[in-house]
Amino acid sequence: MYLNACVRGQIVLGNHLIIGPNVVFRASDHIIENTDKPISQQESAGGEIIIEDDVWSASNVVVVNGVRVGKGSVVAAGAVVTRDVQPYTVVGGVPAKFLKNRGD
Repeated sequence: MYLNACVRGQIVLGNHLIIGPNVVFRASDHIIENTDKPISQQESAGGEIIIEDDVWSASNVVVVNGVRVGKGSVVAAGAVVTRDVQPYTVVGGVPAKFLKNRGD
């Protein structure tokens, strides 16, 4: 698992999580607007990721800045989560999309 929140970022992890191998939580992003300055010399913008209780993030999942993964949800292997995941849902794909509600 790789956690990166930059200087101004935050990652909040709930309880009873299952986190598979090679999962990335990245709560920051590079600033790229200034074309007069190399990207490597520009700052990073911190953000926040919230993973609520009882979430399963399967292997090779990537969760980006600004996302909340709701309680009891499942993120399928290889998914890239770019927007919030509702509680008790299953999401997958690139970018991650709703697949079904848990229990259906």
